[in-house]
Amino acid sequence: MNIKLDDIINRPFTFTRRKEYLPCEMRPLWRCSLILIIFLLLTTKKRTCSLKKLYVINWLLKSDKNVIDYSFWVIEQGSIKPEVRMDPMLDKAIELLLAEELLVRDNEKIKLTKKGELYSFNLLKLNIFEKECDVLNKNKKYLTETNINKLFQVE
Repeated sequence: MNIKLDDIINRPFTFTRRKEYLPCEMRPLWRCSLILIIFLLLTTKKRTCSLKKLYVINWLLKSDKNVIDYSFWVIEQGSIKPEVRMDPMLDKAIELLLAEELLVRDNEKIKLTKKGELYSFNLLKLNIFEKECDVLNKNKKYLTETNINKLFQVE
C-alpha cells in the first residue's frame, strides 16, 4: 500500500485537546506532602534530616525492587551497593517547602518547622500515603544516617 503525502495533506484535519496525565511523582503537591510525612515518620524529636537521607528515601519509595536492594545491602555487609538516583523533582519540592516555611535549613540539615509539623500530622490523618508509610515504617531501622553515609562513600 503506497500512501502519498498529497493524500494525507489534502484531507481535512482537526486537533483535539487531550487530557494530560502526570505520574504522581511529577506532581509538586504529592511530592511535598510525601516529604512532610517522611520528616514526621523518620526523624527524631528534632525533626531534622540530611539531604542525602531524603534522596535515599525518595529513591527507596519509587519501587519494590529498590526496597529489596537497599535492605539486602544493609543486611549483607559485603554485597554491592544499590545505585541511588538523584531526583531533581525532590530538589524542587524542597525549594517549595522552604519557600512556604514548612521546612528550614539548619546547618547541613533540613528541619521541619512547627507549621510543617502541623501539616504533616494533618496529612497522616488522611491516610492517603498508606503504602509509602508502610514502606517507611518497615525500613526505619535501616535508614540511619550511618547507613546513608556508607552508601555515598567512595571506596
